Amino acid sequence: MKLLLNIYAFLIRYFKAISIALGIYFVLFVSAPGSANSQPNEVYFPPGEFWMGSKENKGRPDEKPRHKVYLDGFYLDKYETTGKEFEQFLDEFPKEHPPITGWYGKKVRPSLEDSPVIGLTWKRCQKYCQWRGKRLPTEAEWERAATGLNERRYPWGNQPPTLDRANFNKCCFIMKGEVLQPVGSYELGKTPDGVFEMAGNIAEWVFDWYGKDFYSKSPNSNPTGPKTGKYRVIRGGAWNSLSGYLSSKARYGYNDGQDFYGIGCRCAKTEMSSKN
Repeated sequence: MKLLLNIYAFLIRYFKAISIALGIYFVLFVSAPGSANSQPNEVYFPPGEFWMGSKENKGRPDEKPRHKVYLDGFYLDKYETTGKEFEQFLDEFPKEHPPITGWYGKKVRPSLEDSPVIGLTWKRCQKYCQWRGKRLPTEAEWERAATGLNERRYPWGNQPPTLDRANFNKCCFIMKGEVLQPVGSYELGKTPDGVFEMAGNIAEWVFDWYGKDFYSKSPNSNPTGPKTGKYRVIRGGAWNSLSGYLSSKARYGYNDGQDFYGIGCRCAKTEMSSKN
């Protein structure tokens, strides 16, 4: 009888220890903020404030005034949308036409499968992201990911752009897409959070309408840009951009948006527990 009681007591202590360990694992990993809704190729940005825009003696007029913005938690794709990913979209929507270069019919050239897809209008990028159950990031979300909480001048930091950090300042032909580099090529150019090619290679559409003076009247919480406009905002600079366009604060939309040879997209999604 005493032996049975000892065995019973041992089993009680054993299962109690297992329960405690499982509870710690659940708190740290399973129920950690943002983890339940995360995918391998996404980066989670927790809710909080950051400084958006440039200081008075920095940047262009449409980057001012510098202002503090609160964002709900969100996820951003680590990589820009690739040719292979967009080919899958075309397979499901046969009436959609392929991008403007680098394709054989509706099949991407093998050498461009892992390169960012270009030649997409804002509407096509938005439709693609929605097909994936996502959306285009807002301009504020994009800048939060690129500039961080310490107001990095470029996605990787404050060092000036170099060709080992970004694909930029190339002239003057797309070469059927061969001027592009596969996503994830610029390890030195990724953000500290692990988002690749937010500067150079291709520029990226974001959700907002472009407003030159929008920052002067922007809401302080989850801004989504002007209600209407003529052009959508583009961020990040492209293979044919000068270094100034690679700044984490640089924003443009006007006639630059007509050059679809340098523009593609990256998708985002809202944290499920956010109120946005």
